[in-house]
Amino acid sequence: MLFLRRLLNRNMSIYAQLDTLERCGIVPNPGVGMAELLAHYNERQYERVPFRRLLSVLGEESNDTLRVPLCDKIWHGRVGCVTGPGDYIAVAKRVAALAGDALPITDVRDEFDLQRGTAWLRFKLAEREFIWPARIRERWIDPGILSRFVALLEQQDTEERYTYLDLGGQDVLIGCCNPSQFSALRKWTGLGFEWLG
Repeated sequence: MLFLRRLLNRNMSIYAQLDTLERCGIVPNPGVGMAELLAHYNERQYERVPFRRLLSVLGEESNDTLRVPLCDKIWHGRVGCVTGPGDYIAVAKRVAALAGDALPITDVRDEFDLQRGTAWLRFKLAEREFIWPARIRERWIDPGILSRFVALLEQQDTEERYTYLDLGGQDVLIGCCNPSQFSALRKWTGLGFEWLG
């Protein structure tokens, strides 16, 4: 079914793709318009690789000095993005932001011990402090950190759960949606999104 949907989506305009993603709960943040999207690729390039390319761009941050996400519901993550202090802070803030009000973490900090090959991510959620260890290996995000965020979101009063799509290589799309949005996302985009976990 996904393969057939991918065939039907070939040459779909960027406007039709945006409309479809809106039905799946994925919309650009306020102030993000066609100019920001077309700064990355032209319309024809979006049409040649429908949804995958658009979702990847929506998962990026703006090019201005504020570096704000173009969309709060999708993150174009690179698994090889952890090189030193501050990197796990960025990962934690981005993953928590995907969940919106369900994971309002505060006081986010990280510590790195490069000699031992370990790092620590610390933050608070509802006045409870979390301290999670992470392995440092070839700049890759420790998958244990993502798994802990999955479990933490499952403990909250929300239907939303994390999703992912492996883009090949070192790139993934990580999102957050409820079960009906997840079904719509798979059905209408033809992409093999899975629940993260």
